[in-house]
Amino acid sequence: MKKRMMVISLVMLAVIGLGISAVSAQGNGNGAGQGNGGQPANTCADGDTQCQAFNYGGIGFVNGQTGARWNDQERGNMRNNGNPGTNGIGLYAVLPPASDTAPSEAEIAAMIDGWMDEQHAYAVYAAIMEQFGQVAPFANIQRSEAQHIAAWELLFDRYGVAIPAVPAFEMPAFASLSDACQMAAAAEVANFGLYDNMLETLSDYPDMVQVVTALRNASEFNHLPAFQNCAS
Repeated sequence: MKKRMMVISLVMLAVIGLGISAVSAQGNGNGAGQGNGGQPANTCADGDTQCQAFNYGGIGFVNGQTGARWNDQERGNMRNNGNPGTNGIGLYAVLPPASDTAPSEAEIAAMIDGWMDEQHAYAVYAAIMEQFGQVAPFANIQRSEAQHIAAWELLFDRYGVAIPAVPAFEMPAFASLSDACQMAAAAEVANFGLYDNMLETLSDYPDMVQVVTALRNASEFNHLPAFQNCAS
């Protein structure tokens, strides 16, 4: 049970932006308009939560007041409601309640397809880094894929869906980093296409729709441009 609660706490970090409210900063020393560690703030209009969700990996590690990235302390405070040492999921990691209807076989298959696609991307990006080293944008995007996997596993837990075994994916090899980025760009297009279809399949589950929307937007608006820049 303790391990499960820790996993859920970590997972909810990945979906904070899905229901983030305006939360005051906890003394990180960053003024408005400046991200943590000197990173620039986003340029979203006030109240444009969809835009904010696209920033910084597409899953919303964004301060709703200042537009700056949350630092580790602030993310921890949101996770445990400001009570260090607790494993609460936090007031700001809000998803719609789980549906009372158990997913059908087709809906479970869609969930597994999303999880499997994220697992495949994680494994392929790891293989690319084995070939070329810890290069951008693969290093950052692989970490984002891990959050996407965790978000799916939260939904699996919510609906009592067993997490499948991760298969042994066939790993490609590339002549150049540019070639690898071209492949990754195509994979991200396929990923958000998969999610577009999935939104219709899972339309009766508002919590799943919210997570799927955030993950597909991360692929289109964050990962894809990064890989396109790398390929060019």
